[in-house]
Amino acid sequence: MADRKKQNKWVMRAVFVLACLVLIFLHLLPLDTLPRGWAGPDLILALTFAWVLRRPDFVPATLIAAIFLLGDLLFQRPPGLWAAIVLLGSEALRRREPGLRGLTFAAEWATVATTLVAMTVGYRLVLTLLVVDRAPLGLSLMQLVATLAAYPLVALISQWVFGVRKIAPGDIDALGSRS
Repeated sequence: MADRKKQNKWVMRAVFVLACLVLIFLHLLPLDTLPRGWAGPDLILALTFAWVLRRPDFVPATLIAAIFLLGDLLFQRPPGLWAAIVLLGSEALRRREPGLRGLTFAAEWATVATTLVAMTVGYRLVLTLLVVDRAPLGLSLMQLVATLAAYPLVALISQWVFGVRKIAPGDIDALGSRS
């Protein structure tokens, strides 16, 4: 039984990596030759937050860091900066996850929103201090709002399609480890 649970954990980690790689691939597809005047949601970030708040054992810190470092390199962002900020934000959410289990989705969404706002402000602040070119403020705010608007849909898809649900009290064994 323990082997089956461990195998399920590794299968779900592989599903998370595959979903993130598909989203990266779709983001890199040259569907339009002109630059867009709007910023869409960061679906990889929304997926990561949804999974961290539902099943933190499916998305370890090293996996999050690796996915977002790959994204930094492929999306030509400063290497490691956004990955480090996402890692800090996801670990902050991971620490809050036990307290959010019994609360409503609105409380979860508000927690994600405050974390995402803090991450966006921190990212822009570091880029400003290091005198690195950054996207216009309007596009950053547009992406922030789009990501927050897409989060409920990503959480719903995570639950219905991938079966990633919040940990129930019965999912923790006598030793305190997650099943």
